[in-house]
Amino acid sequence: MSDRLLLLVGALAGAFALMHKRVLAGQADPIALEHVRNLADAAVRHWGFRVPPEMLVRIAWIESHFDAGAVRPEPRIGDASAGLMQTLLSTARWLAKDMGYTAFGVPTLETLMGPQESLYFGGAYLDYLSRYRGERRSEEWIVRSYNGGPGHSRAATDAYWRKYLAAKAEVG
Repeated sequence: MSDRLLLLVGALAGAFALMHKRVLAGQADPIALEHVRNLADAAVRHWGFRVPPEMLVRIAWIESHFDAGAVRPEPRIGDASAGLMQTLLSTARWLAKDMGYTAFGVPTLETLMGPQESLYFGGAYLDYLSRYRGERRSEEWIVRSYNGGPGHSRAATDAYWRKYLAAKAEVG
């Protein structure tokens, strides 16, 4: 079995097991907006991310509606995303192993379901994007790249950018 297929099978199995565990435990309630704001503020302050905490809050709203236990299998890319920020497991592992974002070690899907951990890895990715290739990036570029990856077409991320702008009105 190829490494990619093994990753996909493992990610999907883990995602479904975590979703089943959450349903049985009754853990589908979202976190309060004010609590997410406080966690985002603390993350930006503590780890020095070069993005405003409001960006983390807005993206958490778009991605999970503040459901820390949200899990989304991504079978087309052999991965899964989890937590408030819906960071891909492979991205979070890359951030920890290769980019030096090691405050929580090398993450698992379950790790990413911790609110603080999810905001950390999502914030780390936003921090990385904010200075992508040594160039200071705009809010719009960062947000679009969070969704589609750096260098993806604007057309592919138009809907996400509109959601982000709506989140500014919805959650501040």
